This record gives sequence, C-alpha cells and structure tokens, in this order.
Amino acid sequence: MGSRAATAGALATWTAAEAAAALHAGECTAHTLLKAATSRMGSTRQLNAFVGGVLSTASRDADASDERRHRRRGSGDDAKAPGGSSMLDGVPIAVKDNFCVRGAPTTAGSKMLKGYTPPMESTVTARLRAAGAVIVGKCNMDEFGMGSANVHSASGACINPWVARPTRGDENGHENSSSSSEMEMTHEASLGPRVAGGSSGGSASAVAAGAVVLAVGSDTGGSVRLPAAYCGVVGFKPSYGHLSRWGLVPYVSSMDTPGFLARSVTDAAVAMYTCHGADPLDSTSVDVNTNKLLRWLETNDEVSKHLRGSTGDLSGADQRPPSFLRSRVGMPLAGWRVGVPIEYDVAEISDEVRVAWSETCELLERLGATVVKVSLPSTAAALAAYYIIAPAEASSNLARYDGVRYGIDGGSGSPSAESIEVARESIEAAGESFGMSGDDFHASVANARANGFGPEVQRRVLVGTYVLGTDITSRYFDKAQRVRRKVAEEFAGVFSGGGGGGAGGFGGGSDMFGLSAAGVGLATGVDLLLTPTAPTCAPLLYGPGGADVTSLAGTGIEPATAGYAADAMTVPASLAGLPAASLPVGLGSSTGMPIGMQLIAPRGCDVELIGAAWHVERALAEAGERGGGVGPLGEGGSENGGGGLAIGWGRDHRAQGTVDAVRFSAMGDFV
Repeated sequence: MGSRAATAGALATWTAAEAAAALHAGECTAHTLLKAATSRMGSTRQLNAFVGGVLSTASRDADASDERRHRRRGSGDDAKAPGGSSMLDGVPIAVKDNFCVRGAPTTAGSKMLKGYTPPMESTVTARLRAAGAVIVGKCNMDEFGMGSANVHSASGACINPWVARPTRGDENGHENSSSSSEMEMTHEASLGPRVAGGSSGGSASAVAAGAVVLAVGSDTGGSVRLPAAYCGVVGFKPSYGHLSRWGLVPYVSSMDTPGFLARSVTDAAVAMYTCHGADPLDSTSVDVNTNKLLRWLETNDEVSKHLRGSTGDLSGADQRPPSFLRSRVGMPLAGWRVGVPIEYDVAEISDEVRVAWSETCELLERLGATVVKVSLPSTAAALAAYYIIAPAEASSNLARYDGVRYGIDGGSGSPSAESIEVARESIEAAGESFGMSGDDFHASVANARANGFGPEVQRRVLVGTYVLGTDITSRYFDKAQRVRRKVAEEFAGVFSGGGGGGAGGFGGGSDMFGLSAAGVGLATGVDLLLTPTAPTCAPLLYGPGGADVTSLAGTGIEPATAGYAADAMTVPASLAGLPAASLPVGLGSSTGMPIGMQLIAPRGCDVELIGAAWHVERALAEAGERGGGVGPLGEGGSENGGGGLAIGWGRDHRAQGTVDAVRFSAMGDFV
C-alpha cells in the first residue's frame, strides 16, 4: 500500500482493516480521516448519497478517538490500555437515514419526518460509537425503505457511482480507435446514470464512491444486498434478530434487519461483531454465541492485532480455527456442499449475469466445494407473498404518522409531549379537541398523509389496508403467511444435514450449468446456496421516456413492475429470516457494471456464511489479479475480458468505481 497518508484518494479504496493499520502505526489520525471523508463527500455530491451534510458530532468523535489513541501510546501498552482499541476506532462510517442517531435528524427519506430529531439513539449506532467509529453522515434511502432503486426519496434519487462501459468495437464489430476515457464518457452521456439500488442506495453509493469506509443499512426484502450488487460492494444481512432493531424506523417489523455495506467481508464481520447480540430494548433480538465469531476474527490476520485491545487479553481463549474452516490446504471449502436453486434460473437473468453465475459455481468447485442443484418450489410465490405481507405491516406501522404525533402539518418538527397528549384526547373525543369535529380531525390527518407520504408509500399503505380488510384477510394476508411458512420450510429442507461445512456424501460434478444432482433427483443437506443477487446489472435511472422509475433493460419487464421484480432473488431469504451476503464478482461483459452473487446460509449460521464468503472473496481477488472480471474493455483471451475469466474482483475494481464517482461532479444534476 506504500505510504498510508490519509488523503481523500487513499480513503476511497481503504478497507477498515487498512485504515486501522494506518491509525495504529501513527501514519494518520482520525481527524485527518474525517477530513478526507468530508472532502470526498463534496467531490461526489452529485451522487446524492448523503442527506443533511456532515454530522455536528463527527469532529468531536474523531478528536476523542485521537485522544484515546494518544493515551494508549503514552501508557506504553497499546493493546491492554483501559478502554482497549477497536478496529473501527477512528474509522469514518455512514448510516442510513432510518436509524436514529444522536445529533442528527432522522427522516427515513420522507417529507413526513422532515426536521424530526429523535430523542434516542439506535442500538446499532450506539454500539458502533462505543467502539470508536466516527459517524460522518446520514445516507439517502427510499422513503421508509419502500423501493428497490432509491428513487422514492424526498431528497431525490441516489446515483450509482459506476459508469457503464461501452462494448469493444462499434456496431459493425470494428475496434474503436477512441481512447478508453473518451469511449466511457460518450457511452455514459448517451445512456445516462444508473440506479444505486434500494432502499439502502445511499449507503452503498457512499462506500463505492469512497466517501466512507463502511456504512450501515437495513434489509427488509433485499435492501442491503441489492444496492451492494449494483454498486460493487459487499452487502451483509444477518439472521433476523441477531442485530437489534431498536432505533430503526419500522417498515416491516417481522423482516426488518440491520445490515452492513463494506469493501470487504472482513469489514462486515468486524461490524457484525461490534453490534450483534441481544438487546433488552428489542424483544425480537436474540443472544448470539460471541465466541464463534470472535474465533473466526482471531484467525484472520487482518483483524486480530486490532481486535485484541477491545476484547481484553485473549491469551487464554480457544484460538483454534472454527471447525467449519478445517479443510485441505488450497481447498478451503472441501467438504462443503453448495446448492444452486433451479427456480432462480429465470428468463429475466441477463446473459452477463448468467455467465458470472456459472463461473462462480466453477470457482466454488475449485475451492473444494461440491455444487449441486436444489429445488425451492415456492420461490415464484415468495415475491407475491412479500408484496402482501410487507404493505400490510407497513400500513400498521405507518398509522402513527397522523400529522400530530409525527409529521406535524404534513412533515415538520418533532412531537412534543403536549402534542401527543392532544392527539390522544382528540382521537378519544372524536376530534372535538382543537374545536374540530370528528370529520375535521380525519380530514386533517388525511391532508397530512397526502402531503407527507410519497406516491410509493401511499400505494403500499393502500394495498396493506385493503388486504387487512376483515372480509378479505383470509383471501390475501392469511394465504401469504402460509406461503411464507412454506418458503421457510423449503429452505430448512434443503439445508437439512448442512449448516457448517462438511455434511459430505454427494458426488460433485459439473449440467442448469451442468451441475450434478447426485444421481437421485435433487440434492438436500447443503451448507450454502448460491444465486445471483439481482437478475441484471444496475438498470438505467431514467427510462427512454424520461420516467423516474427504472426499467430492466432487455428483460421485457414493464417499468411499472421492474422495481418489484428486482427483489425476486433476495426476498425469499428475508421471508425465512436467513443470513445472506452479496459479493461483487466482476464487471458485466456487456455493460461493464458490477455483478453481485448471493450466498445464503441456514438461520443462525452467520459465522459460517462469513467464513465461506471470505474464502470466495480471496479467490475472486486472485482471479482479478489475473485479469478477470474487467468487463468489455478488458484485454485478454476472451470476449469476456482479460484472462478469459468473466469473474474477478480486487482493489483495482474498487478503485475504478471511485474514479467513476468523481466524474458525475461535472455532469450536472440528475435528481
């Protein structure tokens, strides 16, 4: 890495581990990291990834981090100084705007909460602050989390940092003599910007653009994983309940899950370790075996020396590698079985995503895994069930926004105790308070919601209210709940006997992509599932007609339903509460945009998922060094890019995204 001066350019590609190493060595300070982050935020402002600017608490938190580090050095024993040292201490991070953060408004992307300053701090951000992380700003998002493209926001659409690449040669198949830079800019100008994905698009865009090292998001039906795939970063959604929802503005309470967007699996793992565990303020949170995740981190040489200080003296702890990592040298996934669901092989998958999926299967086999076909028959029904359950829960959760308790006059101010009491009395007296009749009160509420909620939120609340109607609940909501249970049962069935690497018993082979079905029907007892995160690369932000709703170019899906169809790969795991991670695997051979692949593990097997994803990430980095995954501009042995590989992802790929991000500053407003 050479000199680790904390410039905006260096910060743009550093992982949290690299930033921590520079801080530990005294090569930079938390304050200079913050300065670099704010500089990068300014140079990439056209992406609209942030809302509200730099937090007022950021400078104070950075100074406190530097003071802690100074005291530890003065003590002469950095690792065992009081308070310890976290790998996140001094690292600039961002938080999605539906998490309550001290010293900042929380709007959840809605006019309804404009100016609302919460009286509490979310558990996730409180634990990150306790570890020394410097929260730089709040990130743009789809209103209340309702969207897959981050276009449904009161702050405007969020832009994907990546610029689409042209195909090699012109329409007649001749090589284009223009420089790569000219080709890229011409192609970008003709097609326009791409979506960042939703609803955590701002968080993904901020990390991909290099403004922050790590970002917090929330995932209800894919809202961490989908933006991660579109923007070329790692997206991690833990098992439901492993991270507290306290302080997270609710959308679908039975599925809302905090998650992380990062530049590496290791960074996501450290954030998970920092934040996970039971919380007395959230009855849905569960206690988690900390030792298993800690043991994995202790075996990771990127982390161990930084993590020790925050956990005390670990000399007496069991530091042997977790059992699921024991395998033959060079074959880290030996004994693992990875399932490829045949129902995910749908017509809407683009050719470049399909090629990347096939090559990722081959990569897993080279790592020692046995890749087999599995069946999840209720996959097709899962999306429909989600879009009944989610609006139904949303209509209940959003009932609190009546223009009095929240969203005063359709969107400004924070509720006072007096206004809440007035609201209660007005409801009990059928609106007689304030001198209004009951009809006047309801008209006032309707007006506040009409002005405060955007069209997508209104649409989903109306759908949810309808499906909860007493005479039709069994026709829609009850049936959707049965589908949800069936989806969970099918996942449990294919994972039966797995969940930790090494169930063994099926022969490998590579026929969907030449995969073996073990000779007897379809396999069960797998340890992981591998699917695309999204059926295509990031769609255009604006369609041919200038609409503000994306279309899935080339798939035949109508614009009105494109945003819903994009969730098809991510929703099933959310319905079942399973942990899942999206990894960037390369740049598309046609678009040159990032492609994400999703790994899904059994519920509670978050550490196993992290360990497997880390090995896949390392193999992708090696493939990237050999020239793979570079998209249509690559030079090498095949039309898919350098080295004949469609997949590959490393530092150079991350750096290209950060270079693209700055270009938008000279291209005018998109939002």
